[in-house]
Amino acid sequence: MKGPRLLHRLMVACYPRAWRERYGEELLAVLADRRSGWRDLPDLLVGALDARLNVRLRPADRLLLAGPALPRVAPPAPPVVPPEVAARPYGVVSSAPPVGEISRRGFLRRMLGVGAAILSLEFAAGTLNFLWPQIREGLGAQFRVGTLADILTVEPRFAQGWPYAYNPARVFLVNVPAAMELATGHDVSIMNPSAGELLALWRKCPHLGCLVPAPCESVTRYQCRCHQSTYNILGEKMFKGPAERGLDRFAVRIEDDGMVVIDTSQLTKGPPNIGPENLTFVDAHPWEATCSER
Repeated sequence: MKGPRLLHRLMVACYPRAWRERYGEELLAVLADRRSGWRDLPDLLVGALDARLNVRLRPADRLLLAGPALPRVAPPAPPVVPPEVAARPYGVVSSAPPVGEISRRGFLRRMLGVGAAILSLEFAAGTLNFLWPQIREGLGAQFRVGTLADILTVEPRFAQGWPYAYNPARVFLVNVPAAMELATGHDVSIMNPSAGELLALWRKCPHLGCLVPAPCESVTRYQCRCHQSTYNILGEKMFKGPAERGLDRFAVRIEDDGMVVIDTSQLTKGPPNIGPENLTFVDAHPWEATCSER
């Protein structure tokens, strides 16, 4: 009998300490009554593993159900409590779930927190995406317009001084030496201006932001349709209209491969409107002249 009893105690020793204190003697009694052998070893090992993984400990059900009913044992007598201790008020009994488990209320709270965190993250990401500068288009981007040959293919009159309207950046690309000759009444053809001879005028009127149209044929000047502010071929403010300065302009460069690039992150405000004597260029028309067909 020592062999089976020793084996039984070794198997019970595999269970957690709290489990052994509560069910150990009871399980040993069941095993002794059943005269269990090696066939019960897998059940005991599985029960020990389950007891260590599951905080709600149970004895091996199959062994308890297979064994005989245990005699009822009278409960031990309650301990004697001194009167001064018994008179003290007891605290609230905890109703928390066993360690390792979560109550239904706790689960719902966690799911609510996870949902709120996901919504907050989506809101923050959307706000950041809305506020982040759009560097690939719009103001602040660098636009590769094309080579001078590409521009002349789209706008052959660019060599004669007529501005090239590049709509993605909302600018007029001006061939400055040819444009000055055009505005003074001379017929020229300058097909290869340098980067310093190019001017990118923003088509946004400095007054209220209306889109400035192409220069008119009559006086070769820009004139805003909203309030008639008039500018010469280089974007300087003339007499007509409420705008306080000329058209703003962007930086222009020509790269090594001949590509014309407009950098809208580098904005220069137009020259102030302080009279005809301060113009850098004087065309062939009076300062007060406007586009008659408009």
